[in-house]
Amino acid sequence: MDSKVILFIAALIVAVIYLWVDNNRRRRERIEKKLESSWGKPSTRKITDDEMKVISHYYEDSIENSGADGGYIDDITWNDLDMDRIYKIMNIANSSVGQESLYKMLRIPSDIKKLKETDRLASFFASDKEKRKSVQSIFCWLGFSKGVSVSDYISLLSDLKPSGNLIHYLSVILIAAAIICCIFVNPVAGIGLVIVAVSFAVISYYKLKAGVEPYFICITQIVRMVQAAHDIEKLDIEELSEYNRYFKDAEKDFSSVLDEQVITCEMQADDIVKNSGILTSGNVTGSLSEMVLDYVRMLTHIDLIKFNHMLKKLDSHEDKVYELMETLGYIEACICVASFRKQLEYWSRPALSSHGTNMSVTEVFHPLIKEPVVNSITTSKHVLVTGSNASGKSTFLKTIAINALLSQTIYTSTSKEYNAPFYRIYSSMALRDDLNAQNSYYIVEIKSLKRILDAVDKDDKRPVLCFVDEVLRGTNTVERIAASSEILKSLRYKNVLVFAATHDIELTYLLEKYYDNYHFQEEVTDDDVKFNYRLFTGPAVTRNAIKLLGVIGYNKNIIDAAESQAGYFIRSGSWKVD
Repeated sequence: MDSKVILFIAALIVAVIYLWVDNNRRRRERIEKKLESSWGKPSTRKITDDEMKVISHYYEDSIENSGADGGYIDDITWNDLDMDRIYKIMNIANSSVGQESLYKMLRIPSDIKKLKETDRLASFFASDKEKRKSVQSIFCWLGFSKGVSVSDYISLLSDLKPSGNLIHYLSVILIAAAIICCIFVNPVAGIGLVIVAVSFAVISYYKLKAGVEPYFICITQIVRMVQAAHDIEKLDIEELSEYNRYFKDAEKDFSSVLDEQVITCEMQADDIVKNSGILTSGNVTGSLSEMVLDYVRMLTHIDLIKFNHMLKKLDSHEDKVYELMETLGYIEACICVASFRKQLEYWSRPALSSHGTNMSVTEVFHPLIKEPVVNSITTSKHVLVTGSNASGKSTFLKTIAINALLSQTIYTSTSKEYNAPFYRIYSSMALRDDLNAQNSYYIVEIKSLKRILDAVDKDDKRPVLCFVDEVLRGTNTVERIAASSEILKSLRYKNVLVFAATHDIELTYLLEKYYDNYHFQEEVTDDDVKFNYRLFTGPAVTRNAIKLLGVIGYNKNIIDAAESQAGYFIRSGSWKVD
């Protein structure tokens, strides 16, 4: 071979190696920059409604499979509290398993043992920057699955029955026989046989692959999880020793599952990477190597053979795959918890008990409000909050509810101190007409309240913590006050703590034996209204709704007439008819 050709090939090899090394260096720099910029800050990653539905599938599957009853945050409560927004600012996960596990973590309250483990891991990741980043880098490599949750991938794969490899082996044998014939028997006839054999291989390849191609990424996702587990175990982080032991055992399990010819864990991990490359569907980057590999796949059916082999081995290991996903996802979810804590001006570890119903919270704030006003409350009875629109009633209820939820899911309260038992948490607040079911607001409202009453009546030692905003606002005044007072009164001696907000001052008198009264105030001037968002004891003492009409610019005659009418009703108990 000519020396110039040799030099050209050598230069080409060197150039390819340089580009590969440089590309890896640039990728590491991008990851480093991403990890630095996202830590301790609200996530800015845009997540669409469709993506949120995909993310929620793992949680939904967990609820369905466990048959949990009252041990999770239902959809009404989750939406009332705007928890999607809180989840999104917390979600700095770099993999699908991480973000799906974080969502599940926020919707299923844990026991004290699990909460303390979450706290331990979150505290470790917050304190050791370098080890945290090394783990995060592995999750960056694991990455996101698009359009389908990881739990859906596992479920899809379990539903697919493996097929035989006879036709794949036959295609390889035909090509080999044709080549042998071409070289050693009859070149002319051999060329014809090669064309026939290649045509058979290509046609059968695309025909057979069409039926299983969507499942290739399922396998790829699984092998990537195994590789991620291997890489975390190789870091040998002492604080993750319990998980490292599990990952090492999992590697042995999946060593026989994914490639029975693999003997050691080190060999197994390398083989998984190869498997992942073989199973990649199509030339996704346009590189020469992938183009060559595409032709190899078509002629040898190697990806289909490998797919069927791995599918057979995975057929009886679905539970272990779910367990691997759960473990990896939990670790990254704890990283998200650590980052969320750093976002907060202050936070506390809740003091959670297993008895009683009452709650004590000191200087609590809403995590979505940039400059929040803090409030404190210690309950001795149920709580009834009054005040005008926009004074802070609903926000206060949501603040308490969110803190109860975060305390029981990520062991984090946005307060100086949080003392309470473990609750079953329910709300009925941000409701709307259900047009699809042809239900009016009132029907939606009473159904929402009924589910809370049903939860209270269940034989469960955990008390119910419920939040109700403007009880029965969807009906007339007389029936609203009559019905809402009796509903709230019915809960007085049961295993429940109620936080209710209302405009109806009448309820403060009707329920004063059973509910502690609190209120929010506002100051109305000639041209403005000011709220301080501070919680005060006792019922609301001001009536500023009519005065607010003047601030907005209503005619003075309307305002004066309204004031006169309201005064007449208060004095006489009836409305003046002109």
